[in-house]
Amino acid sequence: MNYPKTAAGTATLIALAVAAGSVATSASASAEAPAAIGATVAVAAARASAARPPIVYDPIPFGAKRKNQMAAYAQRHYGVYTSSFGIPKQVILHYTVSPTYSSTWNWMAANAAAGGNAGTKKEKPGACTHFVIAKNGTIYQLAPLDVMCRHVVGLNNQAIGIEFVEMKSARNILRRKKQVAAGRALVRWLQSEYGIAKRDVIGHAMANKSRFFYDRLGWFNDHDDWPTSHVKIFRRGIL
Repeated sequence: MNYPKTAAGTATLIALAVAAGSVATSASASAEAPAAIGATVAVAAARASAARPPIVYDPIPFGAKRKNQMAAYAQRHYGVYTSSFGIPKQVILHYTVSPTYSSTWNWMAANAAAGGNAGTKKEKPGACTHFVIAKNGTIYQLAPLDVMCRHVVGLNNQAIGIEFVEMKSARNILRRKKQVAAGRALVRWLQSEYGIAKRDVIGHAMANKSRFFYDRLGWFNDHDDWPTSHVKIFRRGIL
């Protein structure tokens, strides 16, 4: 689901920046204000104009039964019976631990019950992310952006999930120019569409420390994909 955006001129962007408190307006700071305004407007303008990259829509089965399972999961873990969210607040980076896009699609389509951290009971729905990026840089979308996918404990109701096809380490993803460029282009577009800040583009390994993290049952993430050191490198190419 793409939320509507309105055109914004420089004056509007400056007004928004001032209202947000990101531009100093006091007399003592007046000498620094032009530079601050310029930087803020440049970021806002980039965010408003980030292009949608080419995306192949290849949805997994996500009918009424799976949506009901997702809503029941949300009730147990977040206290709200819903399979959808409004405007997402974060983007979570993952890698597949499977060798190809097709094997990843099949795994997510199977809707196999899965647990959380070690020792937790398996539940449905199965795992899924909104996007998967192949090694050649092709971006696939597997679920609508207004549907909650189960890809991270404590943040499914807050975050869009992106998987990169990779078996062992995000470091390998960062070495693949086409794959990492596609990932950054996708994230820039999502930032533009939903106003997601750079600090809210995080790895699965960082999820437990997210300020949005919450799980009623005390579940937590025990994955180590996309640690902070790798995410910091990825963030160099986003807004």
